[in-house]
Amino acid sequence: MKIVKDEKHIEIVTTRIGRLNLMSDGILDLLHKTLSNYYSKVEISIISKEKELKELIRKKPDLIISGIKYLGFDLNSIQRNSTNKIWFSDFLDEYKIPYTGSSKKSIESEFDKSKAKDIVSEYGCNTAPFFVAKPDQYTQNNIPIDFPLFIKPLYEGDSRGIDSNSLVYNFEEYQKRVSSIFKNQGTASLVERYLNGKEYTVAIFQDFKTNSYQVYPIELLAEKNIKGDRILGFADKVIDNELSLKIENEDVKNRISKLALDSFKALGAKGYGRIDIKMDEKGIPYFLEANLIPGLGTGYLYRCYNLNTGLTYEQMILGIVRNAFEADTTNR
Repeated sequence: MKIVKDEKHIEIVTTRIGRLNLMSDGILDLLHKTLSNYYSKVEISIISKEKELKELIRKKPDLIISGIKYLGFDLNSIQRNSTNKIWFSDFLDEYKIPYTGSSKKSIESEFDKSKAKDIVSEYGCNTAPFFVAKPDQYTQNNIPIDFPLFIKPLYEGDSRGIDSNSLVYNFEEYQKRVSSIFKNQGTASLVERYLNGKEYTVAIFQDFKTNSYQVYPIELLAEKNIKGDRILGFADKVIDNELSLKIENEDVKNRISKLALDSFKALGAKGYGRIDIKMDEKGIPYFLEANLIPGLGTGYLYRCYNLNTGLTYEQMILGIVRNAFEADTTNR
């Protein structure tokens, strides 16, 4: 049966500027191929210069699938702490162009992991005690939380900057890790009380038509590293070394789902996103971090969707896009 294509113009947008790129070429091609079967005009825009951003506006697409948090076109504006960065969703709101995902306010909150933790905590969600640290900021006598501690970059996503050395048991290890993150990632560290329970990630899809949510949690099981710890780091994700497991225990599933949805709402997120959660030794779940522009390939977002529904990648993407057309952009 021949598919009658919808006469809408969709732009899939990302950038090649430094660490601001959130979509690989493989994901761009997969999205383009999938959506081209159903929409008459699907194009890919790579925004690396200001004139390319202006050209995108000139095209006036019906919807933008966003793979960008913010943009900058000089060395200053691409810095994480720059006040001159262009928040992409804010820019699109200004020109009244619909897009997938959350508004600037939510993306900005998710961007700084400590800010996200403060917000969800104020909302009543569990999150592990933490502090933000730069090299030599604390001494052995005034470090705010007892060891063991888990240390990760304050701003990075996709487990960048996380490996077997992220879990520290003493002040010497702490100093080395904070210094390493500052040197290699160019950011302060988020230092948390270590949670040694199971780890989960939860996909959330908002239905704008019914103002309801579909919540799809899964368990993530990393292989033990050379120290005997199960730490889901960047290298593990690159080689796809971890297991994604359906949650069979309904009580656990419900508790994880509630925390994830509460966290999503606390951050003011819209459309879709992913929330990471970990349990402590008593089986109490805690919010770790949010990803409000999650990868639209066949990674965690899709695994959550597929393991809970049995539906295909194509169905997930079409659901996201069709739902975005339902969104009232004036209320983002």
